[in-house]
Amino acid sequence: MAHCENPHDYHPDLQEERLLALAQFFASTRSAIVALHDPLSGDDTWSLGCRGFARWRNLLLQKSRSGEWEWLSIINPGKKFIFSIGSVPVRFYRGSLKRPPVRTLAYNAQELTQLSFAFPGTEKQCLWRFAIETDYLGEPSAVIFAGMASNNDSEGSVICHWKIPFDTENMNIKFDAIKSDDMVELPAPMVGKNIVKKHKASDES
Repeated sequence: MAHCENPHDYHPDLQEERLLALAQFFASTRSAIVALHDPLSGDDTWSLGCRGFARWRNLLLQKSRSGEWEWLSIINPGKKFIFSIGSVPVRFYRGSLKRPPVRTLAYNAQELTQLSFAFPGTEKQCLWRFAIETDYLGEPSAVIFAGMASNNDSEGSVICHWKIPFDTENMNIKFDAIKSDDMVELPAPMVGKNIVKKHKASDES
């Protein structure tokens, strides 16, 4: 895997502030999802993954409709979600940069068409992907933006990648969804001496 020049050297739409905003978005959203994860109530890794994908997709759809990020647009709003940074089509996945899932390496006619617009005259196109890597607790540990080979001989191999920093101390997780009636006031704990029971020695030898 090669460390290359800046992303905007590949395409002017891949500006640093845009990638930083997306990295913070992916990390903070993932952290909020992990906070809701409750294995004792029946949640598992499958439900965590489904909730994470749905939250990422739906929030990006909201941002696109609101115009909050004027450079963000949606190419495919469905399960094979594709968005674009300016004119560059991008997808995301939760997992290791070294082992991207097969489904994220597949691209449809919409992505291929958009790639031809973004990189006219280029025969071999990169697949642009965000890889959100997580630790053993499921918390985001790295957000990586990568260009991956799309030709059959080296499909999935990483041509270039950049680790995009995010602020772990200011995740902007909203707690306003917690209602006042969800909160329970606990009484002050009782403090006293430990009770020690003394047992008589048995008369039996």
